[in-house]
Amino acid sequence: MRDAEPVRPRVDEVEPLPSWAVWLGALGWWLADALISVSQTQLLQRIGELKVVEGALWRMSLASSLLWVPITVMCLRLSERVPLSRGHLRRALGFHGGALLVVVLGRATFVVLTQDLIGWYERTPQVLDVLAQSVVNNLLPFVLLTAGAHALGLARRAHVRQRRADQLQAQLAQARLQALASQLRPHFLFNALNAVSSLVHLDPDAAEKMLARLGDLLRHSLESHARQEVTLREEQQALAPYLDIEQTRFGPRLEVAWRLGPDVLDARVPYLALQPLVENAIRHGLAPRAEPGRIEISAEREGDVLRLRVSDDGMGPPASGPPRGGGVGLSNLRARLATLYGPRAALELRAGTPRGAVVELRVPLDDAPGAERVAA
Repeated sequence: MRDAEPVRPRVDEVEPLPSWAVWLGALGWWLADALISVSQTQLLQRIGELKVVEGALWRMSLASSLLWVPITVMCLRLSERVPLSRGHLRRALGFHGGALLVVVLGRATFVVLTQDLIGWYERTPQVLDVLAQSVVNNLLPFVLLTAGAHALGLARRAHVRQRRADQLQAQLAQARLQALASQLRPHFLFNALNAVSSLVHLDPDAAEKMLARLGDLLRHSLESHARQEVTLREEQQALAPYLDIEQTRFGPRLEVAWRLGPDVLDARVPYLALQPLVENAIRHGLAPRAEPGRIEISAEREGDVLRLRVSDDGMGPPASGPPRGGGVGLSNLRARLATLYGPRAALELRAGTPRGAVVELRVPLDDAPGAERVAA
């Protein structure tokens, strides 16, 4: 399981829509709007409710609709970059209010400059009249466009959150299966049962305790666990049966030391994060040699980051070539870290001093301890 590949950052933000799709969609929408507007005006003209010059009708409808195409793209891009979120509402309102002012003044200027070409009014209008009419004509469409752009953004973010939650559930299920598979490996069960058989006559109480811990370990792996994160205290308790079995097997050859400060016990870590790290140290660091070995599990707070280390004084990672072990457990943990935290998390393996190996897991500390992190 030795693996030194860095954590790849996840993409948890909604990617902007492709420019070609935005422009093509806006153009199609407003051309359809121009066609509907012309059709309705012609219908009113036929029944005598309205009188409009035919050429001027098409010119005004097409010019007005086509002018909304870049405005629509602007509203969509602005909602992507400056959404009306709770934490930045005042800033977002300022940006959108400025955009509205640009739209009102821009369309009023366009009408004044193209009056002779398109014929918006029967006679040359006053600038203030054009400006007032621009406010009336453009305020509601701009608000509706902005609301629609934000609704589209919320729908896309909800879809991304759901997809990410499904991905996390699949990764968590894989982690549970991997943990169970590691415990059901023939060599692990045979070694555990051999240790029990050797203790039955020498120390019946120890043999009974080991069987109970083996049952606890398998039961814990089979339990349905929907949470993606647990407290470090809970993770320590979940690892205890595995360590008890291994310490019974190795006897004085294995020493385990915990160095967890009371200020980090309630910090949240990914569920089933410690077992693959400890199993990696035992299988590839301590088991291949006959000398006694030591594993130290420590955790400390460093600013807004929790640093969790599993170190051993065993064989250490190979100096060259690919790392030993299949790496399934660490690869799955790395994928879960990338999905849960993105580039804010890291998983690093390095050689220990003076020997052995150190695996360091860094995860961001939750601002609200005890609250379950939601895949969002």
